Amino acid sequence: MIAMSLLSRALSFFTVVILRSIFLYGYSELRKGTILLSLMHLTIVLTYGLKYGPSLLAYTAPISILYLVLGMYGLLIYSLAVSSIPGLWMSLTQLIMDVLKGMLNPLNYISIYVKSTLTSLAILYVLHTLNPSELSTLLYRARKSLGMYPQLFMRINSFLIKEGIEAIYTHSLKGESVWKTLAILMLRGDELTRGFSEGLMPKYMRFKPSLIYSARTIWIQLLILGYDIILVLLITTSWIPQYL
Repeated sequence: MIAMSLLSRALSFFTVVILRSIFLYGYSELRKGTILLSLMHLTIVLTYGLKYGPSLLAYTAPISILYLVLGMYGLLIYSLAVSSIPGLWMSLTQLIMDVLKGMLNPLNYISIYVKSTLTSLAILYVLHTLNPSELSTLLYRARKSLGMYPQLFMRINSFLIKEGIEAIYTHSLKGESVWKTLAILMLRGDELTRGFSEGLMPKYMRFKPSLIYSARTIWIQLLILGYDIILVLLITTSWIPQYL
């Protein structure tokens, strides 16, 4: 019974951390840029950051500064916490394999952890900059009836996450099964969806998404991309040592 209660609390804690690492600030200023520039940043990180190891730190620096400048300290902390999970898993897995082989390389485990964590953080950055208005426009062009769903999701998720965190916390104190909590959240999500859908039904057929951008956010994204390109040139042209 005690073991189940501890497991439930642990799963509840991780669920809350994961939700907050993605949706903590809802429709923030980060989501008023363009996903194209974020995907270009991620492509450079995956192509050159992983190839040149510690250069991942250099690629991560402007992203971390961006969160701090925008006052999103909590999002950065939760994102680092979630990004550390695959890093710990992969480094511990390699450690166990090396122990069985009778050979240890501490620097290799640190390298695996850092690469995995920083790469995961770059992927979360893309999720944080996903612009609902862009997604709505793309879906609307594919099929008009789909254009409303991204906007509807952004409206629902703020309510659902708030209520979900409260439910998770309450159930963890009671020692309830995490599966019961998830079932309640699914039912509540369906209820919210129905409520918002009925309210928006008169506008459903007349809905036409409009692109919402922030010049400041796009300018910041361009600066980050420019920084990435300069770093690539520095590394690939041997202006700085290849081990960076």
